Amino acid sequence: MKFISIARLILSLLPVLIEAIKAAEEAIPGEGKGEAKLALIRTVLEVAYTSATDVSDKFDDVWPVMQKTIGSIVATFNKLGVFKK
Repeated sequence: MKFISIARLILSLLPVLIEAIKAAEEAIPGEGKGEAKLALIRTVLEVAYTSATDVSDKFDDVWPVMQKTIGSIVATFNKLGVFKK
């Protein structure tokens, strides 16, 4: 997948990723559960991604970029106090 395609995908998914992060935080409250929250988000996104009829790329090809984006969003939210500890 080329840079422009990946950038477009991530930018188009940004609101979805933010919503998924907030939902995971709500579903699995508490600190120290980041791996479980990330696994939940991955599963939801992978099911949706692979269920799409017009998807030609493999989810594993885009997951590393999504994972880094999710990590960045979570770090920013933590820094800004979006998630109450």
